Amino acid sequence: MITVADIIALPAFSRIRLLAPIPHAGSRPVHNVGIMDVSPEYDGYNVYVPGEFIVTNLGFANGDSNEADTALIAMMTRGVSAIAIKTVYNPPITDRARKASEEFGVPVYIYDGAYHEMVAYQALDLIRRDEQESNKSEAIDELLAGRDGKAVRRAMYDIAGATGSSVRCVAIATTATEGKGADDFSLHAALGALRQALPDFVRSHSDVDSAFACRYHGVLLLFVSYDARVLGANSKAAIKDLVASIGPLSCGFGDEVPLTDGDLTVRQALALLELARERGVASLEWFDAQSDAFTLAAKQDRLFVRTSATYLSRLRDYDSANDSELEATAEAFVNSLGDIKVAADELFQHPNTVRYRLRKIKALMGMPEVSDRELMVFLTLVFLGRENEGEGPVR
Repeated sequence: MITVADIIALPAFSRIRLLAPIPHAGSRPVHNVGIMDVSPEYDGYNVYVPGEFIVTNLGFANGDSNEADTALIAMMTRGVSAIAIKTVYNPPITDRARKASEEFGVPVYIYDGAYHEMVAYQALDLIRRDEQESNKSEAIDELLAGRDGKAVRRAMYDIAGATGSSVRCVAIATTATEGKGADDFSLHAALGALRQALPDFVRSHSDVDSAFACRYHGVLLLFVSYDARVLGANSKAAIKDLVASIGPLSCGFGDEVPLTDGDLTVRQALALLELARERGVASLEWFDAQSDAFTLAAKQDRLFVRTSATYLSRLRDYDSANDSELEATAEAFVNSLGDIKVAADELFQHPNTVRYRLRKIKALMGMPEVSDRELMVFLTLVFLGRENEGEGPVR
């Protein structure tokens, strides 16, 4: 999906500012581009629809501030995504238009740069390319749905043109999501910069067969395929340098895997990107995830997640019916690595209370005779597959 931030990051804009502060102005979606070159008295602007990015120079107003304000406000009532005004005629805009911009929530930009015809051309081309990227996203969704090795290899070729013996995926997200940083450095700007740098990257590394980048559901995916099975340290370091040169980014580096396992490196990269964001670090590799790697891997398996949910539901149902805290006790017991005193301190309970609850948990799990250590190992597996609140289904 193209946003206002993507549009105003186009080269046609050399300098741009907001007429009035609009919260999340850059995140407004854009589906089309329109040119405002006449006053609203002709058709009331009824041909313009919500989701359009409007460009104009207000030349038709002939320097009349009242006519300029009236036209801008009429366009705002159409629910357009944004209005960009070129400064060629020194547009006569007053506080009336500024207040209307805030009232309607439609951002109005004043810009220096190319004429609005060029803005429209570049923006429409961006929207067209975004539709092509959406097709790539659908293909990647199919890749992650699970298939045999031959189908994965074929999908990797269709998506990224990968023909080497192995492949690595890197998931990338811009770190600026709000304000001026987001406007100046959008996801599409990052994609353009990355694609421009890839040919030199491939030529500079003999073990690299091909490299391709595309957008996938709000992030970028970089695919690097190799002629040889062994990934050279220089190539991996070069990928990191390449990504770092693009701008402020968060990254998840999947492992290099055989092309027939290409879906695994994509899963790793996406999971690591989210983990990097949670940890507040610039990038992570699978090895860096440590114990979280097993949690991330477990949550990729639907049967594992379903099994965890089955046992957790026993605890939750009992807690709901008896106003108890068995799930919280089980989690504290796991977090303490089986140390009852530490778990009791975490729960602000007496250790004997925790021991009583553990006996109750054993009975509910159908294993009353197991030791506390065996229960701790079992509960560790149960919580390993627990889905986070609000987390979607695992493929």
